[in-house]
Amino acid sequence: MALKETLESVTQNLRAGRYPNEQAISQGVVLRILNELGWDVYNPDHVWPEYSLAGRRVDFALCFPAKQPAVFIEVKQPGRVEGGDQQLFEYAFHNGVPMAILCDGKTWGFYLPAEQGSSDERRVYKLDLQERTTDEAVEKLSRYLSYQRTLTGEAIDAARGDYRDRSRRSLAKKTIAEAWSDLVEGEEPTLIERLAAEVETKCGVKPEVDDVVAFLKALRVTSAPTAPPPPTTNPPPRPETSAVGPVPANRCGYELNGHAVFCRTAKEVMIGILRDLATADGGFAERCYRHPENQGRVRTYIARTTSELYPGRVDLEKESVEFSPGWFVATNVSNQLKDKIIRMASVVAGITLNTQLRYSL
Repeated sequence: MALKETLESVTQNLRAGRYPNEQAISQGVVLRILNELGWDVYNPDHVWPEYSLAGRRVDFALCFPAKQPAVFIEVKQPGRVEGGDQQLFEYAFHNGVPMAILCDGKTWGFYLPAEQGSSDERRVYKLDLQERTTDEAVEKLSRYLSYQRTLTGEAIDAARGDYRDRSRRSLAKKTIAEAWSDLVEGEEPTLIERLAAEVETKCGVKPEVDDVVAFLKALRVTSAPTAPPPPTTNPPPRPETSAVGPVPANRCGYELNGHAVFCRTAKEVMIGILRDLATADGGFAERCYRHPENQGRVRTYIARTTSELYPGRVDLEKESVEFSPGWFVATNVSNQLKDKIIRMASVVAGITLNTQLRYSL
């Protein structure tokens, strides 16, 4: 009988509840399938039942070469596979057996005990004969368990390859949230500009950078919900603001060393401060360029060339301003980043915020 026909017969019997215990599963399911996969189930040198090791026994050891276990199969009663993997891993790992299978007739778990991770992470594939199609069951059983592929090493190579692919996919999936957070926190210009351009296409109006950034940050994925803070009788601290001194909080501008300048936009505030500091100190721009805070995730904020401000985005280079001869600053950034640039500039210039420099964005 071909493997497909055998699996159809086994599945029918499983649905009818005709395998009530481990012995019935061993005889009516496991051995029948192994026989169709090319194993000589009547040769104990290759299919070794009740394989003994250190006072313990594994239901089947599939051996190649003869008497040399290559696969352990542990059979459990229907619905009793949970928790059986750890003991099976110990058997296989300490005996150098590269593959282990946990089976209750209906489900077949294929494991690589020597790999890293939890039990689930070391499981290459879980086959449910009642849930998967017969063709898929034939493909997976043949891939990981046929005698010929075990003989040539193709079976274990395939299992290891599938494990590596799944591990890489799992790692990539876990990193999506972190990567998204980095893009948003770094205010990646391509991401912001593409969203802004799409908005403009749909409604004819291009949104402000701050509005786009605020929207993206609202989508940020957190790794786990945080517990609410404990109740307190003290009022929460007021948020820090850059609006201080004689510059009104509702109007853009800055005061540098007693000289007040009112501006129309936050962009003008940043550029004005940089220009004044660069005019007073010929080495100011160079020091800003070398300051660690000037380096974002994918670009710098102050540079000698506009291409360094917007790597790979020639179309965005126009969103920069020359604040000092040969020195440019990126302006297609949120007010939060503008504030960061101003604070960095004050550190570089050696001036004190709220005393020598006051500003409102």
